[in-house]
Amino acid sequence: MIDETSIVSSMRTMIQGWGRGRIFFLTDFACLEAPVSVRKFISEMAEEGFVARLARGIYCYPRLVDNGYTARMALPEAEEIAYALAEKENIRILPYGDEAAYRLGLTSMRIGNLRYRTDGSHRVINLSKGRKIYFNHTSEMKMFAYRNETMRLLATAIRDLGEEYVCTDEKTRIIRRHLRQVPEQDYMRDIVLPPAWVREIIERIWNG
Repeated sequence: MIDETSIVSSMRTMIQGWGRGRIFFLTDFACLEAPVSVRKFISEMAEEGFVARLARGIYCYPRLVDNGYTARMALPEAEEIAYALAEKENIRILPYGDEAAYRLGLTSMRIGNLRYRTDGSHRVINLSKGRKIYFNHTSEMKMFAYRNETMRLLATAIRDLGEEYVCTDEKTRIIRRHLRQVPEQDYMRDIVLPPAWVREIIERIWNG
């Protein structure tokens, strides 16, 4: 017979031990060897507000933010969920150009659903707040070979959004500012990775 009290106590101890802000998965409780009970108890914990459900099988032990009157739960951003899932499944993910442009400050518009290229399988994650995260498989392994994250984001934004989008005076200034923060050795290694037309744009701004 399953000792429900013991399982709940073990789950709460594990969650508290991970610390607030931790994204976790139902599979993290595999050591308890009671999958049906785990699903039931984690749902009850979500209903009482001890944890928060982010998507099917994905939860977090939320941080608490004190506004001076009451403490409210601060849930992780969709990007944090995507990278936590990628780490869990031991896959690599890369944002598409629209998200890359937002991170670089080339646009102030935040997209609704997030899309990532991955060396894993295709998958769609339906978040609790209605947003979706798309993992789309790619066979272009060179996209994962960048040493420098800024170079990766720049190459992705230019490739996906096109020369006309990124080559206005304002966006060129933003790109140049980012490139100035890239170590020369990283630049020299990564500049050979983008398609030729993307490489020409980056080289022109780097040398400008």
